[in-house]
Amino acid sequence: MPTPDETAAPQPLGRAEGAPSPDEGLAASSPGPAPSPLPAEFVRYAVALEAPELAWGHLNGRLTAADTGTLAFLRRCDLGPGPGAAFARVHARGTDPSPLAAVCREIVDGWTGRGGDAEDPRRVWDHLELSHRLFRGGSDGGETDERQLAAGRREFLLSRAASGRGMNWQDSSALLGTDRPEEIDAAFERGEELVGVAVIGLALTHPDATAILPRVARALDRALESSDPRLRHQGIVALAHTARLHGTVDRRCLDLLRRCPRGSEADDDLWAYVPRRRLPWWLWRHRLGERPRRWSRRIVRALFGARGDG
Repeated sequence: MPTPDETAAPQPLGRAEGAPSPDEGLAASSPGPAPSPLPAEFVRYAVALEAPELAWGHLNGRLTAADTGTLAFLRRCDLGPGPGAAFARVHARGTDPSPLAAVCREIVDGWTGRGGDAEDPRRVWDHLELSHRLFRGGSDGGETDERQLAAGRREFLLSRAASGRGMNWQDSSALLGTDRPEEIDAAFERGEELVGVAVIGLALTHPDATAILPRVARALDRALESSDPRLRHQGIVALAHTARLHGTVDRRCLDLLRRCPRGSEADDDLWAYVPRRRLPWWLWRHRLGERPRRWSRRIVRALFGARGDG
């Protein structure tokens, strides 16, 4: 499954299932075979789509009807009820071709002339096609391709994350669906109050622990440095979820966790889900030392209680 750092590109072929031909919607500007649709699981991590870009992608065969609905749902969740209204309209049409095409065409037509980087929706799909093709090894990734890939990534992912347009940073429930690590990085730079919630969301949704753990470490590091108990707890919860879902941890997170109070959710889930040989001695000592300490306290209480009764 692709990760955000692997924004690579696609292969032209047919038209998306359930999508109208370019002659029925917005015609593709170049001749030749229509491009094959891109998988939603690639697109969701590679860019932060705007509504007219999603709509254009379906009308011009870049997305199947099913994947259009999936991405619309995910973006609606990212943005919440207000900012995500256009995505909610697309998702509500399901996969019925005619209603879906109609609302997509309406969204694209309504955006024309408003300016912004979604003014020409085709550009993001050119970037995604290049990105997907390189990811699949369909190109040698020459210098020109690499420059285009980097420019597209800056424009359609990093700059949108930096400006806060990728997620609704006022809505905790939206942030629990965060699945692009770049959103977390940008939020730390902006000093977002709810960044810890987004780190938990990343731990719950992202398929690659190597993308999650550095952001968990950043949350724990900042929390310990600023003595912020809420952010520290959020980082610990995110680490616990990562251990439970991926069965792994890294050295940096363990070093930071050692500086936190023992008996946390992360202590428990690391012990339960990560191979014991990968866990540090201090966690072994804590876990194995609990039982003898409990029994010794019971024995002491029993002895002193018995003497007191006598």
